[in-house]
Amino acid sequence: MVISVETEGGTTGKVLLVGSSFSAAPIFFALKKKKHHITVCGSDQTDPCHQYADASIFIDYSDRDALLEVVTAGAYDYLVPTCNDYSYMAATWVAAQQGFFGYDSYDTALTLHNKVRFRAFMAEAELPAPRSVSHHAGTVVAARDLVYPLLVKPSDSFSGRGTTKIDTPGQLKAALEFALSNTRAGSATIEEFIKGSLHSHSAFLCGQQIVQDFFVDEFCTVYPYQVNCSNHPSALCEAIRTEVRGIIGRLAARLGLADGLLHTQFMVGGGRVWIIECMRRCPGDLYGQFVGTSVAVDYADLYIRPFLGLELPDTLPAVTATPMSRHSISTATPTVVFGFSHDLPARSVRFFPLKSSGKKLNAAPYDKLAVLFAEFTSLEEMLEVTPHMDRYITFYALDRS
Repeated sequence: MVISVETEGGTTGKVLLVGSSFSAAPIFFALKKKKHHITVCGSDQTDPCHQYADASIFIDYSDRDALLEVVTAGAYDYLVPTCNDYSYMAATWVAAQQGFFGYDSYDTALTLHNKVRFRAFMAEAELPAPRSVSHHAGTVVAARDLVYPLLVKPSDSFSGRGTTKIDTPGQLKAALEFALSNTRAGSATIEEFIKGSLHSHSAFLCGQQIVQDFFVDEFCTVYPYQVNCSNHPSALCEAIRTEVRGIIGRLAARLGLADGLLHTQFMVGGGRVWIIECMRRCPGDLYGQFVGTSVAVDYADLYIRPFLGLELPDTLPAVTATPMSRHSISTATPTVVFGFSHDLPARSVRFFPLKSSGKKLNAAPYDKLAVLFAEFTSLEEMLEVTPHMDRYITFYALDRS
């Protein structure tokens, strides 16, 4: 463990931010606006948040015992998770013992963030989700009466890692082996494949009621189970939005969720809504910045408030959305990228590079080159372009003619 020298300054509290990456940066700066002293926890000393931190602690924060040791020694006032499940789950486990603001019980967090437990909860609560069965390492492989095609997923992975679509029972064993090789939990979920459109819903809860929410349309165009193209506002009709809000309200009440963000991915197919997954952590790839730019709302501030013991507003004013798209630039095959360009028909485009020129770019879902925001002049243009944003990107590699 390495701890840097702390800087001086007028601060209102000591915060331990569990995460140091590019995606965590908006959360860091939202905390800084409130004049807090911020210690950043993360193993990579080159990560962005370490460059601005008042203090840094270089550990693997997914090791919850190590995180507890840091928290116990540091006498922090607040503990704030960032944008991945390892951060959120380790922080929740520590918070349960130390009494920090903003967290559900650890058992509730497991129910939401473990795919096997979440599917079991949805079935028991009679809430709409794909039919599924769980599989644990070392047990007999079985899919019972599920209807093919199926998706086989690790119970605790993200960005679609370890996920396989299968069409026949003969493919199940290999798909489970692949899923179990991508999990720390030793379990997987086997679920019926839903054909339809993919969307996300960010709901900020106060007293288990939605006080502000955002719907986003999502697309997977490079790797089939990793979102890389999104747009806000969504093209969803009001009836679907109302149905999703009702489902989320029932879920929040059933679990007794604490105030704060509940972020959900769902599908719409055959006139039905299917909840795919829910999470209480902040989504990554600058999702909050993207939505916040569209509607002029400080998403990161809304996210951090419960962890600081601050109330969310009872209601937030209605806003007019600017048509915005987000694209996480990636590739289906590994390559060394020296540059890239775009020909998007957008009013303005902003890039947030993640790699420097000449660095190897691994294949999706294991790597990204940059995140791009595009502002459009009309809703129609945004909706036409977003599902195909990867087609507007050109990579330059010196080993290609």
